Amino acid sequence: MTPLLTADVFGWTMRPVRWRRARALLVVVAAAAVLSLHVAFDPPVECSDVAPCGPDWLNALLFGLVAALPVVAFLSLPVTAWLAALFFTADAIWQEAHPGLASPAWLTGADAALALLAFVTARLDPPGLGSAAEMWAATTSHRKPPAPAILPRYGFGWRLLAVPLLLGALAIAGLALADQTGADDRLAAADRVTAEVTAHPDEYTLEVRLPGAAPARVTVADADEHPVGSHVTVLVSGDGLYQLVSEPYDASGWLSLAVLLAGVAAGCLARARERAAVARALFEGEQPATEVYVWAHGGRVAVYATDARPGEPALVEFFALARHGSDDIRPGILFGVPAQRHWCAVAVDGELLVPRGPARSGRFAPAYGGPAPDPALDGPAAVPDAARLPLRPEEILALRREDVAADPETVHTHRHNRFSGYAVVVASSWPFLLILSRLLPALPYWGAVAVTAPVTAIACLSGWRMFLRPRVSWNGAGLSVVGSIGARLLVWSDVHAIRADRHGAVTIETDHHGAGLVVTARGEHALLPRVLSGDERTGLQLSGALRLAAERAEARARDRVRDVVSLPPAPVAPPAPAPLYGAWAAETLLYALVLAGLFG
Repeated sequence: MTPLLTADVFGWTMRPVRWRRARALLVVVAAAAVLSLHVAFDPPVECSDVAPCGPDWLNALLFGLVAALPVVAFLSLPVTAWLAALFFTADAIWQEAHPGLASPAWLTGADAALALLAFVTARLDPPGLGSAAEMWAATTSHRKPPAPAILPRYGFGWRLLAVPLLLGALAIAGLALADQTGADDRLAAADRVTAEVTAHPDEYTLEVRLPGAAPARVTVADADEHPVGSHVTVLVSGDGLYQLVSEPYDASGWLSLAVLLAGVAAGCLARARERAAVARALFEGEQPATEVYVWAHGGRVAVYATDARPGEPALVEFFALARHGSDDIRPGILFGVPAQRHWCAVAVDGELLVPRGPARSGRFAPAYGGPAPDPALDGPAAVPDAARLPLRPEEILALRREDVAADPETVHTHRHNRFSGYAVVVASSWPFLLILSRLLPALPYWGAVAVTAPVTAIACLSGWRMFLRPRVSWNGAGLSVVGSIGARLLVWSDVHAIRADRHGAVTIETDHHGAGLVVTARGEHALLPRVLSGDERTGLQLSGALRLAAERAEARARDRVRDVVSLPPAPVAPPAPAPLYGAWAAETLLYALVLAGLFG
């Protein structure tokens, strides 16, 4: 059986959750755009005694569907597609039934485009792990996992959530129908009386004077449509019912809530079915089968490569249905692809550990050889730290060619991509200006300039310190670091460890307690890595380049080789460039213009 090596899984990138959210967000944005177009271009509905605005159950269905789309899109794209198709069909039927209020033809086409977009995004396959993972899956050994004694009903939680939602939807729809039926019976037996509007207690209430009766209050959609002194026709019943003839009692709005709950329930059921299908597929056919090391304690299972070194993190981790009594690392057999959001099972000591859910990142599991090291311990009692282990060959190959250059005199420099930095500078002050626009009174233009100037200055200064100026320079002798706060010039022997997280933050630790300087680089899964970050180093690339330089410096020190003349330049922050001052002036004047317009 093929052993699983660290090099086999190095460089895999899996983004199914991000991909699902991106597709869902695309549908949500399209739905919001279509709804905005309907609000802007649909003919207005006018209520009168001749054509009253009675209950419209089909219109309530439309509102419920459009409200359910943004929520269900993040649960199940196929269900979202059918909801969009139902919205288009119901809208076409409503327009056929109300020709005087029909939307423009191009807007009906936008409804059809929304449904088509939803079906296309639902059919798109998520990106795989890449060519390296596909090659590994094709060349590794395959075997069908042993049949589990008990296979649970995966997705039970989603089904459990769907049940009260469906019951709530049915209850709300039934109560709304019963309430509307009772109200219609009361209105049918009511008397039509002409009354005079005497006051507007609030924007949804009229106070009217009825002939030969005390003043009464009537709830309306918009009180401003009935000025004081005007006359309205009111339906009056002996049990205290007062309702405008043009606006009969309408409980159809509750149907929108019922449709929303039913749509969310359908999304939950689809998510449960999808989860169950993927989980059962793990045991129905042959899967990649590899030798691994396994730490299984209780229901927690961590998987390590066969060449894992003490202190290195696990590849993946999942939770098993059955508890395992051991608390040490043992050899086992992994069935499935060792990647996040994939389903895996492990056989250890002749026992099959069936997963409760898909695997997650191994960074949550204990490091190989034990938990994270205690910085207070030294010598054999301390567990090795992966950040201080020598780089693997595959990690070196992932670095930039110039960072691997063996010449210790070469000075390497890291800085953020300038486009990304200026984008942050321009956008960071906007939220504060929006808040100020709500707090401050109306100001003239130059008064607005006085407000925006310090805000944009702080944004430019922060952007310069955080993103635009060079942050790290290093060679074979040491490194100079300009952190977010503080700057230091260090020889490699002063550096205790160099760590990077998946968001791109690189921490250069200078003691055993984790203290040090933090430098920001590009994250591993940036939203627009090529557009906003260009060819900037990722956090792993920067930390790998620094660790490689430290390893080589340590090797030269052991061999007593002195081939480095001097340290890199001292970390003196250069002055801000002229484009930054230009950005500050342009932002100040432009934002002041917008701010003054908001005030005015």
